[in-house]
Amino acid sequence: MQRRESIKLLAAGTGAILSATSRGDVQAAAVPSRQRAVRFAHLTDIHLYGSRKAAIGLATALQHIQSLDDPPEFLINGGDAIYDALEVDRGTLEKQWALWRDVWKAENSLPVRHCLGNHDVWGWDKGGSKTTGNEEGWGKTFSLDKLGLANGWYDFEHNGWRFIVLDSITPDSDTVYRAELGEAQFDWLEGRLEAIPSTTPIVIVSHIPILTVGDVGWSRELAAQPIAHKMLVHQDRGELLQLFRQHPNVRLCLSGHTHLTEQIQIAGISFVNSGAVSGLWWKGNNEHTDEGYNVIDLFDDGSFESHYTSYGWDVE
Repeated sequence: MQRRESIKLLAAGTGAILSATSRGDVQAAAVPSRQRAVRFAHLTDIHLYGSRKAAIGLATALQHIQSLDDPPEFLINGGDAIYDALEVDRGTLEKQWALWRDVWKAENSLPVRHCLGNHDVWGWDKGGSKTTGNEEGWGKTFSLDKLGLANGWYDFEHNGWRFIVLDSITPDSDTVYRAELGEAQFDWLEGRLEAIPSTTPIVIVSHIPILTVGDVGWSRELAAQPIAHKMLVHQDRGELLQLFRQHPNVRLCLSGHTHLTEQIQIAGISFVNSGAVSGLWWKGNNEHTDEGYNVIDLFDDGSFESHYTSYGWDVE
């Protein structure tokens, strides 16, 4: 933990702006001289499975994205790709991932990057999944393989912007999982931020929000079961914010998990939550957030615009 302890504390008296919105329209101030460098779509919390017409819903969303007048260059799957892996047996797990493969193969022609979600981790709830932990592919291995990932955290570059994809999911004896990077991943992140030129703007992608005000809506539930907060927001958020403060080129942090649209601006960094493709787990609107996806425009001056778009889903 030595590197973490070396991070400087926030300077006293530094101002911060904190805002949130239940709408998904987040736009940077117009800058006439800037040029768009990247357009991508962030689809999160798809929760694909064989019920509630979820496969038709995902197909509809993918068709909607690709039919835009100005379509994105690539997609980012923000995690919780399948309905659930934590509590299911292997047969159910394989069916969900087979459906995932088939829908994407049939309906998508765009490049895709993936982020691991809590519901993509197989068997950590041993009681529900009837697993021992010794099964082949148990934990994150099965889903990482299906997503074509060697590791849950990685980075890539696209037209002058750097994307850092994080793995939010750490095992926890009280809650099955908690939102935290762990020391090895934190050290890797710190090293990557040091290595990336300060002139290169950065997008951070995590499944679980690093910061959120969405927990306000669950105040009563959290008061009754406070340990559930471990699953809702990054428990290392203070350390991460302090780390990002040392790298002003960290401009945008994208997340999902809460199925809400949200923007927080603090310390010069924007934290944007992209709702959910599945809405209320394919049961309709979730807290004023329709089923949808986020289209993100990144500009050469380090600014961005975010547009949450409903794709017109009819609930079964």
